[in-house]
Amino acid sequence: MTDLTLPTGDVNLATSLAPFLMLARDPTVRLSPGLFERATLTPEGRGMISVTWDAAVPEARVRTFGDGADWLQRQAPAMLGLLDDVTGFAPTTDPLRTLWRRHRGDRITASGTLWHDLAWFIVQQRVTHGEAAASWSQLVHALGSPAPGSADLIVPPKPAVIGRLTYDRLHQFGIERQRAENLIAAARFAHRAHHAPLPDQETILTALGTVRGVGPWTRSCLSTFTWGSADTVITGDAGIPSMVTWLLAGERRGGDNRMLQLLEPYRPQRYRVIRLAFASGSRPPRRGPRTPINPIRGR
Repeated sequence: MTDLTLPTGDVNLATSLAPFLMLARDPTVRLSPGLFERATLTPEGRGMISVTWDAAVPEARVRTFGDGADWLQRQAPAMLGLLDDVTGFAPTTDPLRTLWRRHRGDRITASGTLWHDLAWFIVQQRVTHGEAAASWSQLVHALGSPAPGSADLIVPPKPAVIGRLTYDRLHQFGIERQRAENLIAAARFAHRAHHAPLPDQETILTALGTVRGVGPWTRSCLSTFTWGSADTVITGDAGIPSMVTWLLAGERRGGDNRMLQLLEPYRPQRYRVIRLAFASGSRPPRRGPRTPINPIRGR
């Protein structure tokens, strides 16, 4: 186990770390008032990070466990958003000006855990959050391993484990053939790269562009989540464009091109604007029913 204390300044850890809880019942992560824990795979082996803090004191205690403890200790400042530089981001018009004033403690985190994040996002492709959450939970419980330093968190399965499977083996977790084949292809790629130090963002994302099923949406999600890129715009998403166009222009329906147009003045902080759009809670009115959940049978 390693133990250190990090100054947090004006960073709001609770809101900054909230994206780690994107999927409900995720057995790899826990976030509650004053506590963040995550079990993961690092280039140095299995590990678990535990962070505690008091909102009244500008510091956090970080403890890490397992073979990946030293790696997680080195990654901790970026994982907690403490390295995110908000210099120069000062919206002058509403609603962004008010949103930033309200959420200026929010920071962009960088997990650094490429395989964990890649598998997590592939499971989320083309399905609802509820479907993805159920599949991810079942997958990790069935094929993962107990987290060091935790009685109940689970480390995701190694890429070598997923890479050896056939697509039909993943059907039991509610993952249809297309996502299953994407996940297996990504696992085989990650198995070759996982034990090396995390390469620079451009190199790895370019290489991932040749992997089956790792398209613009998945790569842009990795850019923001794994590397903490403040300027990446997540494209190919079903909801983000309309959320941004509604916030910035009052337009109910938006596509990637219109979103990119509206975000252009905010370079190099475009992803920060997207985070504020999420934080606003404001969404365009829906038209028509939600997309139904599709059964796995026949897929």
